[in-house]
Parts: sequence; C-alpha cells; structure tokens
Amino acid sequence: MSIRILLADDHTLMRQGLRHILESHPEFDVVAEASSGIEAVEAARQHKPDVAVVDVAMKELNGIEATSQILKHSPLTSVLILSMYSDERYVLRAVKAGARGYLLKNSAGDELLQAIQNVQKGQAFFSPSVAAIFQNGFARLNDPGDVSDRFELLTNRERQIYQLLAEGNSNKDIANRLNLSLHTVETHRWRVMEKLDLHSTADLVLSAVRRGMVS
Repeated sequence: MSIRILLADDHTLMRQGLRHILESHPEFDVVAEASSGIEAVEAARQHKPDVAVVDVAMKELNGIEATSQILKHSPLTSVLILSMYSDERYVLRAVKAGARGYLLKNSAGDELLQAIQNVQKGQAFFSPSVAAIFQNGFARLNDPGDVSDRFELLTNRERQIYQLLAEGNSNKDIANRLNLSLHTVETHRWRVMEKLDLHSTADLVLSAVRRGMVS
C-alpha cells in the first residue's frame, strides 16, 4: 500500500519539485497540496494523509502552528517539517508541536524519501545538523522558562491573529479574512498583547520575529 502524502508549502515551484520526486516512486501518493497553513489543516482534515510534509514559513498560519492543528484533526498523520531554518528555536518548537521529523530543504532531494518512510512508521528523522541541535536543546522542551512560555497561554485563534498582525495586517483586514467581527478581532488582539506582555505593534512584530513566526 502506498504512503498517502500532503504537501504544504507556499512556493508553487517547491511543491511541484517535491511532487515530481515523490511521484517517480510508486510507493508514494500525493493526495493533496496546500499553499498556506490554514489550507494544510483543512486538507489534513479532509484527506487524513499518512504523512504531511509541512514548510515552516507559511503566511496566515505558520508550519509549526499548523502542525499542532493537523494532529488535532488527523491524529494518525505523521508530520515532517521541511525548512530552510536550522536554528534551535524552530527545531524545538516543531518537536513540541508534535512533528516527528525535521528536514532541511537543501538536503530534501537526498533525504526526503527516507524521512517520509521513517515518520510514517512512527520513527523520528532529523537532518544530521538538525539532530545535533535537537539533542543539545532537548532539555528545553520541558523547561517552563523557555521562549515558548508565555506563548503557550495563547489559544489557537489568538496565535493565528498574532501572526496575521505581525505580518502587517490591520484589524479590519483580519476580520474580513477570518470572517470575524471587528470587535472580536480587537478583543483577541488585546488578549494577545496582555498575555505576551506587549505594549505596542512594534513589540508585537519583534516578538513574532524572535519566536520564528515571521521573518
């Protein structure tokens, strides 16, 4: 039986390249694609893939937040993070969100097939340089004082609005995009600022950059 795969990346050429690699092997079946984190969550809910290959840097909902929501809607899906970023903050947050593997884009061609097979079996897979980072920072996963402490207080909706605000969207833009009232968005914004102890839009953007939510 083939491994059913969801590809989530906001770069069309990257998705096409990954699909080409996978479809040249009969044991892999790409059942869905997504160009944003929100689309990835919905595709996982609909298709229940065996493996979701998810980029970190996607707009509206980044890959790490998408990972936790994918697993909520499709708990049997194994998530493999595909990223150009290898620093500790991304790796540890991805693992904490439930990802089984973390693969760097510059080695995807050589390691992608093995990575997908590993995570589909419930095994971990990390690019060599990422594995060293993960081992060195493993203790931080359960450290209440790490960079994720206050962030853990946010609800899924607050995290989504936090990222949209950090990307430069206005309250009105967010309300229209998420089909919410302006008052609801303003309330969520206030709660985000309060929970993260932020005092201005500049503080919010800077904190999102430091957390790896936007670049």
